[in-house]
Amino acid sequence: MPIVLSRLVPALFFGLFFYVGYLMMFTHHVPEAPVQSLDTWQKADAPYGIPLNLNEPSVTQKFDPRMQLHSPFEAALIPRAPRFEAAMGSEHAALTYNAQGFMEVNSMRGGNHTGDDINGIGGQDSDFGDAVYAVANGLVVYAGTPSDGWGKTIILAHRLPDGRKLHSMYAHLNSIEVALQSHIGRGAQIGSVGTAGGRYLAHLHLEMRETDGFSPQAGYSSHPFDRLDPEATITANRNANDDSLNPSTLSILQQSKRSKAPLPEMDAKSALKFQEFLQRSSK
Repeated sequence: MPIVLSRLVPALFFGLFFYVGYLMMFTHHVPEAPVQSLDTWQKADAPYGIPLNLNEPSVTQKFDPRMQLHSPFEAALIPRAPRFEAAMGSEHAALTYNAQGFMEVNSMRGGNHTGDDINGIGGQDSDFGDAVYAVANGLVVYAGTPSDGWGKTIILAHRLPDGRKLHSMYAHLNSIEVALQSHIGRGAQIGSVGTAGGRYLAHLHLEMRETDGFSPQAGYSSHPFDRLDPEATITANRNANDDSLNPSTLSILQQSKRSKAPLPEMDAKSALKFQEFLQRSSK
């Protein structure tokens, strides 16, 4: 072997060795954090991956709840809702009044009101903390704070006897007392009247929608889109005589199941926490 090659080959070998070492030490790839959840749009922590701008295909679209539809699995969980009731007061909405009706013009807000503003008859903040009830058997498809203006908000999905899906939305709440993806019986307390963190006088903003997807959207709009008149919708789907005040079949079954379910074995600390939970639930 020529003397030049005998010296060049080892030099190339060691040069390549040190170059690879340099790349590994100073230009290593940092992997992205793994996706934690894609269950629902409320839990998802990753974008859809659809290009936001066709001229910049490398830029991915941010998560947009307005594009979210029920998955087949979630749609199958929506319970049948054969009967509807009022969201505040009694089953006939006694001791409440509608301070701002559906699609009423509000020049200060620059649009038409997209729901009903339900108040206790005392006015002002006298109804702060009053119970808010599920208008029908439903599945909790949203429970959180979509924006400061909405405050704490709950959206329930209902299936009418003819198969149509309705959503009821309860906003400006002081408390949320249901869990996401849980089944709720008609008339069950799901939260309490609030002020959206002090932005308004206490009241319940109630909306009804006929939709296959869900999003809080805006509280004022020039067009109702998928929104329905809450008072008229509840009245049309009450499906009961005026003197019929019996509870929801779903709530009866759920209560019966809870009362008959055997308690799991638990240590002393867990037993004390469970007792505290029962005491809070009974209040």
